[in-house]
Amino acid sequence: MKGPTARQKLTDRVSVTLQQETVFAGTIKTTYLSTVIGVPVVLLHGAGEGAVGWYPVIDPLSAHFRVIAPDVVGYGESDKPSAPYDHPYFSAWLGEFLDALHLQKINLVGTSQGGAISIQFALDNPERIDKLVLVDSAALGGNGIAIGALVGLLWRNTFPSRAASHWLRRYCVYDQENIDEALADYKNEVCRKAGGKRAFWQGRGRTAAPVPLEQLAQVTHETLIIWGKEDRFFPLSHAQAAQRVMANGRLHVIPKASHVPYFDQPEEFNDELIRFLGDAESVDP
Repeated sequence: MKGPTARQKLTDRVSVTLQQETVFAGTIKTTYLSTVIGVPVVLLHGAGEGAVGWYPVIDPLSAHFRVIAPDVVGYGESDKPSAPYDHPYFSAWLGEFLDALHLQKINLVGTSQGGAISIQFALDNPERIDKLVLVDSAALGGNGIAIGALVGLLWRNTFPSRAASHWLRRYCVYDQENIDEALADYKNEVCRKAGGKRAFWQGRGRTAAPVPLEQLAQVTHETLIIWGKEDRFFPLSHAQAAQRVMANGRLHVIPKASHVPYFDQPEEFNDELIRFLGDAESVDP
């Protein structure tokens, strides 16, 4: 008898009842996790991950909001078509996903590549966002990513393995013990699926390309930028440059945290996130 899959192990880390559903965002079959009631907060994961990567956040956030965490197109259990995988493509997919769920206005939280998608969506559809949260986001304030991290991404998307995941881990967390081993296994499982490497190879890093500062200045939503002080993917200077041009942006830096601060310092991360979103409960979904 087979044991639980890596995905199931991660969903089992969440104590609140999770619904797993599938909808069509346009033509893209999209799988998502959600809790049942409340004002919607949509969580967009980073490259190579899936909705289950939000397991340290879902429980505390769901005490206040309805959490909706999709597997972004190209990742997780969602479709992985041949596509450009650039900012406009991801933004269009997100709009169609929200349409499929009949959500007109949301609070949006994006981490890493999910942050870059969130920025583009905010520019394309400003009326559909109440509050915006960018967590160690790609596309802010500088060019590219750390060379060592790029080596790890190339490795994992060529020969997915635990060794590749462990290499990348040093760039993702301050303390490598803070990532569940099942997450690395799940990422590798997804990479091995049909089309599992398309988002990386066809995207060619375009979602990490910086949004011009004059465009960032057009994002006028109340925005929280959360950054791990020791991020080795994208330095803190990226967040500081973005915060300077975003009229309603503020920056919260978390010490002893790296690229995925909710793994390293989940209590501080969740407290800050919930505090920021606290008065968003008046949003009409």
